[in-house]
Amino acid sequence: MRGVLSGVRVLDCTGEPGHLAGKLLGELGADVVKVEPPAGDPVRRRGPFWGGVEDLERSLGWIALNDSKRGITLDLARDAGRELFLRLGERADVVLETEPPGRMAQLGLGWDVLHARQPRLVLCSLTPYGQTGPCAGWRGSDLTVVATSGNLHCTGDPDRAPVRCSLPVSHYHGSIEACVGVAFALLARERSGEGQHVDVSMQEAMVMPNMATASMARMNGYRGARAGAFFRQQQSVQREIWPCRDGFVSFALRGGPARVPGLVAITRWMAEEGMASERLRAMDWKAYNHNLLTQAEVDALSTEFAAFFATRTMTELFRAACERNLMLAPANTAREILASEQLAARRFFVDVEHPGRGTLRLPGAFAITASTRPEETAIAVRRPAPRLGEHTAEVLAEIGVGPDELAPLRREGVL
Repeated sequence: MRGVLSGVRVLDCTGEPGHLAGKLLGELGADVVKVEPPAGDPVRRRGPFWGGVEDLERSLGWIALNDSKRGITLDLARDAGRELFLRLGERADVVLETEPPGRMAQLGLGWDVLHARQPRLVLCSLTPYGQTGPCAGWRGSDLTVVATSGNLHCTGDPDRAPVRCSLPVSHYHGSIEACVGVAFALLARERSGEGQHVDVSMQEAMVMPNMATASMARMNGYRGARAGAFFRQQQSVQREIWPCRDGFVSFALRGGPARVPGLVAITRWMAEEGMASERLRAMDWKAYNHNLLTQAEVDALSTEFAAFFATRTMTELFRAACERNLMLAPANTAREILASEQLAARRFFVDVEHPGRGTLRLPGAFAITASTRPEETAIAVRRPAPRLGEHTAEVLAEIGVGPDELAPLRREGVL
């Protein structure tokens, strides 16, 4: 399986924020070479570890985000390491990096140098705040990026501090935008013959999930507020995440053409089960406007719906939603995702053999391509995440570095 990016060589110099970018390009068919310092990427030292064994080759964070890559070690702080990198860059199409703005230039590996050595090269820089602007030099973790994007302000319960996602979502949003930028730069290169410097700000990537919040604030002055499992309306706060027998489901009391049929259907179902009051059965859903409900009216409806949801499991509710045309979805945990019939039918999870460690089930292709030439367009996990320095000799041999040259480079700490 070649993939749509077959023949594209990527040098992945990223830290944790950019690991997903290289993975996605690799699954699209690019030859992605992960460049690590000789001691290894710091993520290798962070758990959880496969099998509970603390080992550089068993970090699940490393394994999950670095499949479909080859791996080499190279110390870019040393002259010999930088020269080898530049030689690799002359044969590459893309370089991915996550260093602070100006750091690559300080190392002698900035855009001007790389572009001079390889005019067709695409350099993609993924940083917290981008390469320009008054905040460009700021340091930023996932927490600070999510906070300064406005995304954190709206997440969590109203009576508590904001809540950050347990995984670094700004890294993932930023990496996806980086891949899109690289793809467009490669397309543009087909016309111009020259590469580009793609500048991706994780803060900007995280502003996008806020939808129109910033625009609305300019129009009406509303800054947004945390509502937890609820949704704020004009005169009330309405629940959207409901406890059920074995978890939670998402269901809204909102009206409109898209929602009212579901409200009618669930009321009918509740009536069949003897759990709809006379008041609920008599509701005029055609005239229903959730924006005009008082809090007392919302609370009365919520009491009945909550009691009904509590008698059913997530699976029962979701199956009924599909059969009865309800706009309801389970709040799946990892348990439900692994057991998903939908994901199993699409063969989403794949078993990847990791030599010397065993077989690990991992998420597979992020999309399925329909093509008359599937062998040239397939998206797939190409190989397991590389062991530390696994392909150093192989990759360097491609630029003429023979076995006799490797030993002194290793003694000097370059590899």
